[in-house]
Amino acid sequence: MMNSTVAQSPHSRSTLVILTLSLGVLLFSLCWLVSSLISTHRVTVAEGTVVSYYLGGRSWRSYQPVIVFTTARGERKQITGQTSSTQPAYDTGQTLRVFYDPADPARSAIIDDFGQRWFPLAVVMLLSMVFLAIGAVMFVLERGTVKQAAPLPYSQARRKCGRQNLLICLIPIVIGAGFLLGAAASAMRERQIIGSYTRTTGRVVEVQEAERPYQPRSHMYSAIVAFKTETGKEVTFAQGSSSSHNDLESGDEVNVLYDANTPDRAMIDSFWEHWGLPAILFVIGLPFFAVGVFFVSTVDFSGGRHRKRT
Repeated sequence: MMNSTVAQSPHSRSTLVILTLSLGVLLFSLCWLVSSLISTHRVTVAEGTVVSYYLGGRSWRSYQPVIVFTTARGERKQITGQTSSTQPAYDTGQTLRVFYDPADPARSAIIDDFGQRWFPLAVVMLLSMVFLAIGAVMFVLERGTVKQAAPLPYSQARRKCGRQNLLICLIPIVIGAGFLLGAAASAMRERQIIGSYTRTTGRVVEVQEAERPYQPRSHMYSAIVAFKTETGKEVTFAQGSSSSHNDLESGDEVNVLYDANTPDRAMIDSFWEHWGLPAILFVIGLPFFAVGVFFVSTVDFSGGRHRKRT
């Protein structure tokens, strides 16, 4: 009888799954990119104006720009942006280019701005490329291990193992560095706000209750604050951070910071409102970065050869 051997893949299932999913998501993002470019072909262009913001009913503060534009027929249309931000991303009165189909201007309107049109696509594409790079590193490491037919000398094997461990340790370092950079950028932004925004006092007019996503019986609470600018304009905004136990109540007086040029950019002047996000990003990123650096420091590139000094 003839012995038959079944060829087994030299790569682990997890590596193949990561590569397959990341390639699939990357292909999806490329199709998304092409469809977005095609969708603006043979459409009409108009100038839109940011008139206000839609706060939404989420458990966290979010601002979606409300834009008004006039079609070629003289019809006035109002649309809401697809992406939101924790602070108004545009000045009220700012003009943005809008693409639309004359057959259905409101539903077909596309805001020609990176944040509204390309940011979600950029996030998906970036994540797919990160996981694709991780899968490629795992693929190369496993291929090099299987490809080695004859056993290496001990010192060479140690050096090779050290290089492989270094590549693996870079993953938590990169993840931690991303969170730490995010914390630094957020902290710099808060310092800019504290230094440039106008200070005033406001009053809590309502405590808004919203269900947590995927937790129907759990609720988050955020204060709705009203204040007047130096010009006498009354502005209402939602507290930036929601919590299950909010210490603010209707009628409470709070300190407020707001942008004099765009008063909708306002926030409660408190420690947690300023430094909560940087602190969370720092606490998440520091362990990743520290663990990665620690394991890098333990990697042996010498092959186990240490000369004794006499």
